[in-house]
Amino acid sequence: MKVALVRLSAIGDCTLVLPVVRALLRHKPELELYWIIGKAAYSLLKDSAHPRLHYVPIDKPKRIADYRALKKQLSGIQFDAVLAMQASARANLIYPLIRCARKIGFDKTRARDWQWMFTNEKIDFADEHLHDSFKRFAEQLTQSKLEVTNDDWLIDLSEEAQQSIVELNLPENYIVVNPAASKLERCWSTANTVQLIQQIKEHYQLPTVLTGGPDKLDHELAQEIESQVYVINCVGKTNLQQLAAILQKGKVCIAPDTGPAHIANGVGTPVIGLYAVAPSKLSGPYLNQEYTIDKFESAVQQFLGKSIDQAGWRTRVHNRQAMDLISVDEVMAKLSLLMPE
Repeated sequence: MKVALVRLSAIGDCTLVLPVVRALLRHKPELELYWIIGKAAYSLLKDSAHPRLHYVPIDKPKRIADYRALKKQLSGIQFDAVLAMQASARANLIYPLIRCARKIGFDKTRARDWQWMFTNEKIDFADEHLHDSFKRFAEQLTQSKLEVTNDDWLIDLSEEAQQSIVELNLPENYIVVNPAASKLERCWSTANTVQLIQQIKEHYQLPTVLTGGPDKLDHELAQEIESQVYVINCVGKTNLQQLAAILQKGKVCIAPDTGPAHIANGVGTPVIGLYAVAPSKLSGPYLNQEYTIDKFESAVQQFLGKSIDQAGWRTRVHNRQAMDLISVDEVMAKLSLLMPE
């Protein structure tokens, strides 16, 4: 049985797919899975291997030639099913290229950009975490319950990635703070972040390591923080596996709604998630929901003038001030649960 799975991005979302892939392969010993994945996410997950898992890493298609190349790459395979786990204009155009009669997509509420036109089955809608929606695809395929274990979440890292961070001269013990998200509105304020780092130093005598990607926003926030308090700034200095290795060594990761929170979740490091713009029940660090601080309901009331019952599934609070609803004291209280006296 050959199954194609399409999830190109985002990196955090792909970490939510990985445990489903592992559980599905365990559940169906006759299944071979071809995961069409973005090259960035593949660079993180490439060592999370399985004899019946075949990664098909691609750049996100932009031109007709890109789609033709992918079609040629897949032309020799007759698939039994497609798990259309990405609903976007670019991803949706991939589905007609795959030779398969059975194509499972999202329900109409979550099927962005008319995905339902390119699939012929759908999962049922539920107001649920993104990981649970991915699990529904596997359950739709097999018509049976899928059991995901904690071990299924663990991202395998190369020895090279783990060894290479030695050059960063990190201390033996540290807390990780990842200040940036994909949008500024999802980021906690610099003032709060600085105050938190100061309190971590005073209370736990631990340094803070800043992590993040190469984007301009990541660097700007890190520089603002570094100008006010001592940190070990690793922002933009690592590839994704090296970032994962830094997160793996950290005692705790504190982050807003961003990929590194999910990577930390996937390397076994406790995560304190900071959420207000979007609900953490949809995209929070899955194994660390008890440590997540979620102010989405308060933000909807304060900034949108609605009750949470009036907010639709797609509701977001596009206001950075929403993140200010999270206090430093609340984060320190969560930290005390993970690092008791």
